[in-house]
Amino acid sequence: METRTARLLRKTTLSPDTSDFTFELCEGRFSGLEPGAHIDVHLPPDLVRQYSIWSWSQDGRQINVAVKHENNGRGGSHAMHALSEGTEVEIGGPRNHFKLQADVGYVTLIAGGIGATPLVAMARELLNTRRDFQVYYLVRSRKFAAMDAKFCALGLGDRYHLHCDDRDGQLDLAGVLQSMPMGSDVYTCGPEPMLNAVLEAGSAMRGGTIHFERFTAASDGDQGHNSAFEVEISSSGAVFHVGATDSILDVLKSNGISVDFGCSEGLCGSCIVDVVEGQVDHRDGILTPEEQATHSYLCTCVSRAKGDRLVLNL
Repeated sequence: METRTARLLRKTTLSPDTSDFTFELCEGRFSGLEPGAHIDVHLPPDLVRQYSIWSWSQDGRQINVAVKHENNGRGGSHAMHALSEGTEVEIGGPRNHFKLQADVGYVTLIAGGIGATPLVAMARELLNTRRDFQVYYLVRSRKFAAMDAKFCALGLGDRYHLHCDDRDGQLDLAGVLQSMPMGSDVYTCGPEPMLNAVLEAGSAMRGGTIHFERFTAASDGDQGHNSAFEVEISSSGAVFHVGATDSILDVLKSNGISVDFGCSEGLCGSCIVDVVEGQVDHRDGILTPEEQATHSYLCTCVSRAKGDRLVLNL
């Protein structure tokens, strides 16, 4: 996937575990800068990680991403926090699988921890376009509310609610969703337990849709046993064997079939391809349950076949 070189201009501490990173392109400008968009940051030694953009300059040359330092993470946050100002990195994107829809009257944003980053950009857009909305930012305690100052700087007034677990207890999510006007939408991003709680509370909504973005793909506990299967390429009729320990993406690449890819963990959506025939065992964190139910596309890096063969539109 095409990348461009950017320089880290500033690294600013936002909370004990989170820093803000300002990157500037060495040449040109970013396109596709909109709420919900994320970039791929290529990090040493051989990592690619996705981070949501929470702010950007009007000329499109600078972007900001906030990154939590995860002690038990997958290595990306360690590599990001090790970067020094002035360091150059390769950046891919932006891409957006978490778009803010324009045709909904009332919107509720529910952010958990570092999941607030895309929702800051959404709150800014909703405010600038004079739409009706509210924001709930859920954190363990106020000192870990890394994006609180960014929300406050927007001047949201009583639209904004900072909820600290150690001070406020558990938020009544069902009550929040039930109080929304009929046909309202929810946008939520945060840790998996919070997302599951929001989705469960969605039964209290009166119409509308919950849009969500995950930090991780489906957990191992939700995945079935890996079995071998075949993939067929619709354009050529070629058939390839995918072993129990293989990914579709790796098999395609090893057979000279070009497929875009980024995170290789089912989180960025770069490697999604159309499915012509077959049932998909979805294991990504991108597609909605409704999209997965169509069996019309899959993330080749993590998803598998439920049957003996998938026919791919390649």
